[in-house]
Amino acid sequence: MQPYVWNKLAEDGLREDVGHGDITTELTIPTDLHGRMMFKARQNLIVCGLPVIAAVYSILSPKIKVELHSEEGKRCAAGDKLAMVEGPVHALLSGERVVLNVLSWLSGIATITRTTVDLVEGLDVKILDTRKTRPGQRVYEKYAVRIGGGHNHRFGLFDAVLVKDNHIAARGSLKQVLENIRRHAPHGIFIEVEVDRFDQIDEALGEGVDGILLDNMSGEKVRQAVAHINHRAVVEASGGITPANLREMAETGVDAISLGYLTHSAPHVDIGADWESEP
Repeated sequence: MQPYVWNKLAEDGLREDVGHGDITTELTIPTDLHGRMMFKARQNLIVCGLPVIAAVYSILSPKIKVELHSEEGKRCAAGDKLAMVEGPVHALLSGERVVLNVLSWLSGIATITRTTVDLVEGLDVKILDTRKTRPGQRVYEKYAVRIGGGHNHRFGLFDAVLVKDNHIAARGSLKQVLENIRRHAPHGIFIEVEVDRFDQIDEALGEGVDGILLDNMSGEKVRQAVAHINHRAVVEASGGITPANLREMAETGVDAISLGYLTHSAPHVDIGADWESEP
């Protein structure tokens, strides 16, 4: 991602956490004190979010030096060094929590994504995220999914058509919905329809949709649907899919599996900041 994207996250984080000043540090640490701190993994993880370190500390002090010891997407073990920061202690301490929060959050998403992708190793299927992200944080969470080896579904409501059950219910029929889309959709936009019944598949295919999302279907029903569609559209499975049944679902032949838990349920990983002795 471009640096300005990380700068915004850093600015928002510091505005929230530091506010008008770090009272504890200001009362206890001399302004001319110099030090260094090492960010380390405290568990096995896929690291993600390292650019935020430079973004945070460039705001707090131009005298901070950032030295990366890892790279985005790298598998790290407990104890592995991620980055060292050196400079005025006031700035080091004031930025510590913002950096840790971002690293723990995004590395958590990257880690659960990598674990999920590994479950379908050897199969020709893409693991997709969804729009189930924190408001205002989607660009970062979808970035973390990519770093973890997953793929991004549509970013928002504006960059692809995905007809869901409520669209059909509100309009009256799938045929009416698709006819209207064909008349007014921008040229080249991807059109996908969510179905939960077999009779909807032929109706969608008859309108020439690009993709069909099989919603909350069993593995056997998905397998039958994939055979019936027979490469006439991209086939995505979603709903009711967990790590326990993921590989079974992937073996049905679907092109993609979308998983909300990659972002809405990813636990933060444990990353710490240890004070370093001067060389």
